[in-house]
Amino acid sequence: MDIREQNINLISRSLTYLKTEVSLRTSLNLTDICIHAENFYRDLLNLVYNLELKNSNYTQNNTAYIDLIDKSNKQAVQVTAQNDSAKINKSIKGFFDNSENQQFSLKILLIDKDAKEYTSDFSNEGKYKFDQTKDIIDIKGLIKHINNERTKKIKLVADFLKDEISLTRNKTESNEVETVMSLLKFLSDDQNYKELDEKYECDPDKKINGRFKDYASSFKEEFSDLFSTYCISINEAKNAFGLDGVRAKKISNFLKFISNRFLRESNDNPVNALDKLTDHFENKLSLNGIKADNGAIRYYLLDELIGCNIFSSEDEKVC
Repeated sequence: MDIREQNINLISRSLTYLKTEVSLRTSLNLTDICIHAENFYRDLLNLVYNLELKNSNYTQNNTAYIDLIDKSNKQAVQVTAQNDSAKINKSIKGFFDNSENQQFSLKILLIDKDAKEYTSDFSNEGKYKFDQTKDIIDIKGLIKHINNERTKKIKLVADFLKDEISLTRNKTESNEVETVMSLLKFLSDDQNYKELDEKYECDPDKKINGRFKDYASSFKEEFSDLFSTYCISINEAKNAFGLDGVRAKKISNFLKFISNRFLRESNDNPVNALDKLTDHFENKLSLNGIKADNGAIRYYLLDELIGCNIFSSEDEKVC
């Protein structure tokens, strides 16, 4: 997965997460989040659209119909959790009926619900400077706009969201599965990459040349290719997550069980089974909001294959 895709995924997850939080809290009449959202979206829209929006509730009076205003670029924004036509029409009419706002453009940002297929004429037969196909923006539309930006801008938005939104994930798996997912997440993080030291020796022969000798060349070639990238990180990951004897045993048992299941389903073809196992963990990570690169998953599984935790049999002497 390239950097652009990673950043777009983070942007999508972050803004969708915030939208869900707004929806949940407003349904409980906890509207304070909407106040905080005004300043958040002020900064985000400034970054995305190159504006100089300020929160009008703090800078001037008589701004009942708008929340953000950029006097230099003649742009105003209402940040709202409501998407009904009556609410939107009231805001547009109230804003443009003020003679001081005739030269401004107005956008309605929907931070909770999606935009509808509106049939109302919000422009009042062209009297108001408002195009409902462009000036009503929901979160999906905002993400779509960001996705169309250049890679440099997308990275700036992603970095901003990293600082502003903490994406938390509740544990949904057993402890051993959570640990494996955490290991894979650790391995996938560029910040955890370490240069290979000469004292590390790549030796995938222990098991591969025995039971799976017919597939040895394929396994060894792939393992050797990935070795320099992940060999140090995987040891640091295991140390970081404190894999003591009990936890290591649980993970070992889990990997043996699930890998042997895929091996049986693949008619004892370890290459096909490893592909299925890789897809299984990649899907599991994705569903749990974790983005891990395919190489990290493959190296971890190959390392466990050599360590006899994957495709293990009771009579395997080399282990």
